Amino acid sequence: MDFNLSPLNKMVIKTAKAFCETEIPGIDAYMKEHKDYPPYLQEIFAKHKMLGMDVPKEYGGIGADNFNLILIAEEVGKTGSTCMLPFFMNNSVAETICHWGTEEVIKKFVPPLCDGTAWASMAFTEPNTGSDPRSLTLTAEPDGDDFILNGTKRFISMANKPGFGVFFTKDLSMKGKPFDTTAFIVDKMSPGITFSGHYELMGLDGADTCDVFFKDVRVPKANILGKQGKGFPILLRWIAGERVQQCAATVGGGQAALEESIKYGNERVVGGFPMGYMQGFSWMLAEMKTRVEACRLLCYKTVKLQDEKKKGFEAASSELKVLTVPLIQEVCRQAVQFHGSYGYSKEYKVEKLFRNAMHVGVVASSLEINKTIAGMTILTQK
Repeated sequence: MDFNLSPLNKMVIKTAKAFCETEIPGIDAYMKEHKDYPPYLQEIFAKHKMLGMDVPKEYGGIGADNFNLILIAEEVGKTGSTCMLPFFMNNSVAETICHWGTEEVIKKFVPPLCDGTAWASMAFTEPNTGSDPRSLTLTAEPDGDDFILNGTKRFISMANKPGFGVFFTKDLSMKGKPFDTTAFIVDKMSPGITFSGHYELMGLDGADTCDVFFKDVRVPKANILGKQGKGFPILLRWIAGERVQQCAATVGGGQAALEESIKYGNERVVGGFPMGYMQGFSWMLAEMKTRVEACRLLCYKTVKLQDEKKKGFEAASSELKVLTVPLIQEVCRQAVQFHGSYGYSKEYKVEKLFRNAMHVGVVASSLEINKTIAGMTILTQK
C-alpha cells in the first residue's frame, strides 16, 4: 500500500498549515474569552474549502476523499484547538446524509453543511446508554405525516447551534419488531427542543457539549434517514469514519507533543549541555517518535480502506483506535514528564495536549467498546 503523498495531498497539507497559522489563533482567542465557538466558525472552514470534503460537487462539496480530510485533521490536531470538533462533524454528517438519504433529503440538508450556514450534530448517547440501541428512551411516535419526539440526549456536540442533527430514536411504530431504532434529521431549532448548559470538560477547552431535551417535537416522516427501524447501521458506519478522523487529529496532537519536547530538549541547559542529549531524555524522544509514526501509518492504512470501500473498514477503524489511544496518550504523558514541572503548567502547550489526548479514549465510542468490536471480528472472521 503506497503512502507517498501526491502533489494534491501536499497542497492540502500546505493549505491546512496556512489555515492553522492564520485563523486558529483568532478562533482560540474567541473561545478562551467566550467559552464557546465563534458563531461564524463553520463559514471560516467553508471559505478555506474544508467542508464537504468527501461530498460530490453537485451537492456543494469538494469531491475529495477521506485521505485528504485526515491530512487536514492531523494539522488541526497539532494546534490543540477544539475547533477540530465542528470541522469533523459537518464533514461526517454531510457524508452520512449523502450515503443514506434520498435525493430530496440530500439536496435539502447537505448544501448548508458544506457552505457553513448550518452546524451539524450526531445524537445517539443518552443518560443511560452510549452504545446499546435497545436502551434508547428518546421516542418517536407517528402522528399523521409527522413523528412526535420526546426524551433526552446527552453529551451532544454543537447541539444548540443552528443547523441539523441526526437523532436516533426508539420508533414506537416498530414496537415488537426486531429493529426499532429510526434515525431522523432534525432541525435543532424546532419548537419543543431545549438545551442544558455546556458541560465543563477535562480537555477540549470551550467545546459546546450539552444535553438536548425533546418535548412533543414534531418531525416530518420525510426526514427519516435511511430505512425506518434500521437506524443503528447508520450510526455504526458514521462512527467508524469519525474514529479515523479523531485518531488522525490525535496523531497530530502526539506529533505536536513530540515537537514541543524536541524544542525544550534543545533549549533547556543542564550542567552545561542541552537536556535532550542526556540518555534518559533521548530515549524518551525515541519512544515518542516511534509511537507517533506507528499510529500515523495505521491511520493512513485504515483511511485507504475507507476510500477504497473495502470490506472490514469498520473493524479496522476499531483496531486503529485500540492502537492510537494508549500510545498517543503515553506520548503526551511523556511530553509532560519531559518538561518536568513546566509540563504541568498551562504556560506550556504540552499540558493542553495531554488533557485533549484523554478524550479519545471515551468519545466516539470508548476504547473498551472498540476492543470488543476488534476482538469479536477476529474471532468470527473466516
